[in-house]
This record gives sequence, C-alpha cells and structure tokens, in this order.
Amino acid sequence: MSYEVSATKYRPQTFDDLVGQEFVVSTVKNSINNQQIANAYLLSGPRGVGKTSAARIIAKALNCENGTSGSPCNQCDNCTTITKGNNNDVLEIDGASNTSINDIRVIQEEILYPPVSSKYKVYIIDEVHMLSKSAFNALLKTIEEPPKYVVFIFATTEVNKVLPTIRSRCQQFNFRLIPTDIIFNSLKIILENNQIKYQDEAVSWIASHGNGSMRDAYTLLDQIASFCNNDITLKKIEEKLGLVGEEKLLKIIKGIIEQKRDLVLLEYYSLLDSGISCEQIINDLIEFFRNILLSKANLGNKKFFDNTPKTKEISQYFSYEEIENILEILFKTYETSRYSLDIQIELEILLLKLLNYKELIRPKKILTELKQIKDLFFKENFSPIESHTTTQIQLDEKPLINIQKKNNDENTNIIKKAEKSDILNIIKSKIETTHFQLYTALNNVSFIEEKDNKMILFFSHKMYFDLVHENEDYLTNEALVVIGPNQNKNFKIIAKLNTDEKPLSQAELNLKKVKDIFQGSEI
Repeated sequence: MSYEVSATKYRPQTFDDLVGQEFVVSTVKNSINNQQIANAYLLSGPRGVGKTSAARIIAKALNCENGTSGSPCNQCDNCTTITKGNNNDVLEIDGASNTSINDIRVIQEEILYPPVSSKYKVYIIDEVHMLSKSAFNALLKTIEEPPKYVVFIFATTEVNKVLPTIRSRCQQFNFRLIPTDIIFNSLKIILENNQIKYQDEAVSWIASHGNGSMRDAYTLLDQIASFCNNDITLKKIEEKLGLVGEEKLLKIIKGIIEQKRDLVLLEYYSLLDSGISCEQIINDLIEFFRNILLSKANLGNKKFFDNTPKTKEISQYFSYEEIENILEILFKTYETSRYSLDIQIELEILLLKLLNYKELIRPKKILTELKQIKDLFFKENFSPIESHTTTQIQLDEKPLINIQKKNNDENTNIIKKAEKSDILNIIKSKIETTHFQLYTALNNVSFIEEKDNKMILFFSHKMYFDLVHENEDYLTNEALVVIGPNQNKNFKIIAKLNTDEKPLSQAELNLKKVKDIFQGSEI
C-alpha cells in the first residue's frame, strides 16, 4: 500500500472532526439540518485550517444517499466518491489556474444540466480570489439565481481580494487559526495510533511551530518522524533542524546577565561551529525574550507562549523596560541583517551591545525624564520666600535629578493636585505594567495633602480608596526608593476617603487672600 501523508490521511471527514472551528460547524450543520441551503458559501481564513475539507463535508452532507443532513454517513457511494475526489456531481476547481472569463462560461453552460446521481451539483472553487475581475463579474448573476440543484462553495485565504458584490451574494464563514493545545492533542493521537514514541516537549514544539495551521503541523510531524526514526525527542529536533536549543541559549543569556564577554562569544562561536545559522540565532533570541516579556506580564496561558520554569527564572533578572530595549535591538538587527556584508560580525556586535543592556535608554525614557525636570522648575507650590534645602530623588537606585524641598522643621500643611506630585508620578511609571489595577487607582486621586512626613491621598470613590489602602505599605516602600530611605525614614503614604468638600490648593488660597485685600476684585 502506498504511503499517504498525514495531512491527507487524517483530513476531517465529518463536521465533528473539524476541530477549532466551532462557530462554522454549528452554523452550517443547523442550516443543513433545517434544509436552509444557501446558493453560495464563502469560506475564508489562513492556510491549513480546514476550508477545503469543510467544503467537501458540506458537499457530502448535501448529497448523502441517506438524506440531506449535517451528519453524512461516509459509507454510501456519494460520500465515498466525494471523499476520493471523483464524484461527477461535485467539481473541484483551482481558481489559481482557471482565472479567465472563458472558464466561468464553461461553468455557466454546465449548470444547465442537472446532477447525474446526486441531489445537488456542487462547485468548489479553491483560491477564488485569483479569478480575474471579468470572471468575477460573470459569476454575479450565476451565484445569485442559480438552478435549485446547484450550490457554489468558494474558499480563499485573501477574502479582501474578493469583490464586495460577490461577498454580498454568499454566506460568509471566517475560519480561525487553530489553538496550539488542540493541534498538540491531535498530534498525540496520530503518534499513539502509529505507535511512535515521543516527548511531550517535542510535540509541543511541533504544535507551536505549526503557527495555527493543522496542515503545517502534520507536514512538520511527517518530516520529524522520518529523521527521528519513530522516537521523537526535542534534542533530536534541535540537532537535525539546526536549532539553538534552550540549553545553549540559556548559556548566552547567563553570560549577558553576568556581563561576561568571553562566555557570550565562546557560546556564540560554538553555535556557529555546530552549523547553526546566524539568522536562526537571532530568531531564537527574539522568541526567547518575547517569552520572557509575556512572562513578566503574568500571562500563564500556554496558547500564546512557552512559559517554562526556566523562562520564569530568567525573567527575574530583567525589568519590563529592559526586555523592550533588547527586543527593539534584536528586531532592528534582524531587519538590517538581510543587507549586511558580514552577518556573523554584525551578530557579534549585537551580542556585545546586549552586555550593556542596563545602560540602554530609549528616547521615550529621555523625554519622560526631561518632562520631570521641567515640571520641577514650575511647581505649583514653589515660593521664593520660604526656605529650602536640597535633597536627591532616586529612580531605580540611580541619581536622577536634584529638586528643592521645604525644611522639615516647618510644620506646613500643603495641598496640591495629584498630577503635581513628582513622587506619585514616578511611582505610577514604575508600576504601570506590573500592577495595573493599583496604577488605575492612583490615576483617580482627587488631591494630595502633605503634612508631618505623610503624603495623604484623597479619593472620591471607595473602590479606589480600598485598593490603595490595602497597599499603603507597598507604596510607602516604593516612595522611599524614590526619595531615598536616608532622607526621611518616617515617611508614610496614607489613603483617605474624601467625604467633605475638596480643600483649596495653595494657589487658590493665595488668590483668595489677594481678593480679600482688594475687596473681591480680581487683578
């Protein structure tokens, strides 16, 4: 018996076999069961997700000898011949090679004759977007009012290229990418049926590199099963396909973290000696740091990325901003490497640049710090009459800027707007990505009162007050990092629910005094 590839051998034969497309399956099954047959169906979506298979299943459901229903028997002559592709009443046409108006005229002539042995004559046109504009126009009247025994099923990967006049005459179904966990389970069933040994990590790698396409995953599985000799392991995949591998990649990342130039370059040259391409190294570095970035965002869903224990461990050494900087450099190098005179040298420079990842500053960060400096020079409560001392604000334990602060000896009660508090703004910028709910609550501070080494945050909504109240100690610690614990050990952030009228700010108090002096007249 001749060999049959997995993509063909395990092609879905019923609607229940069409995994990952629940909406399409339920809608089409119900319409067929209720005898609500459309003149034309338009199936769109990425490659390898089941469009052509669904078209054949619809054809079998319409022409099954046991009656038109959403569950074809797959045993009668009509069902078996449609599955084999040699049914006289179900015609599959390649839209890429039959693009002219003459090809459509042939169809127009054929539909005048009723089906030979089936209830419906079904035309399946694959890659229908390849038809010429004149061919599309010739189809308009045909698909709008065809004979009652004719059904058109169009499949395309680029539905935007199908004329709107065609789309408006069809029932449209958008096929989605198949989730990785569904592909993973399907691959395991095939391996177990064929009695092939496997590691879950290896199957998971195949499923993720199917990129949502079941056909691509099946094709990759056939290739890997061949060179793994029916014992699929991740190590064999990495060796045969020239992949960097997590173990070798972690050695490079460790050298970057520890800033060991010799270790990074040694591992890099080792990868080149083993036959791994520079492009593959860049791709794997991008994928690795992308996984770390999503891990920092506390996403535990394996449908989106490979969140291994080692990924979580490494993510602790990088801040969110540092990973963004690294990924920006990696993508830029990937883009320019296609035009590089010597990609090996360019990758060397990239790795050496990553050793200084903590010193990388993005333009956005520079603009933010410049804005902070500007705001400090135009503080609402600045007064030249009051005495000041200089203290240092720190961000990420590095000196940032010098600002003026009132003497602690003065028992002054200061009221200010939330957006005018430098400490609060810096804290919000640090927790924006890690504590989003707390960040949202801090954006709803009504006003701030500074009194006796305390920063009192007033809230009008109890929900935000409760959240900040529970995190007072955490916010105080973050504030001490900013102002420096040696400057004021007794500093405390306190949340308070504001039930009274909002007090006047310092500027508003000054204006009131001036108006009193001039008997209510503004100047």
